[in-house]
Amino acid sequence: MLVTVEVIRDGAFNLLSEMERLDLIKVSPPIKENEKPPPKLSPRFAGALHLSDTDYESYQNAIQEGRNEWRKGIC
Repeated sequence: MLVTVEVIRDGAFNLLSEMERLDLIKVSPPIKENEKPPPKLSPRFAGALHLSDTDYESYQNAIQEGRNEWRKGIC
């Protein structure tokens, strides 16, 4: 999950650094106000596989089976 946080007091950076050290969050470098965020890659790669309808359905079924196996756990 990606959340944007505006830091109001400088002391908050210490708290964020401690949370990052505990692997609770990841702090990314700040984006300058006049700088746009990087473009999303999904429009660039959407449809990049060029699959037929049959191959696409087979691909989606394989992905779903993998997810179902992952949910079962190791027990």
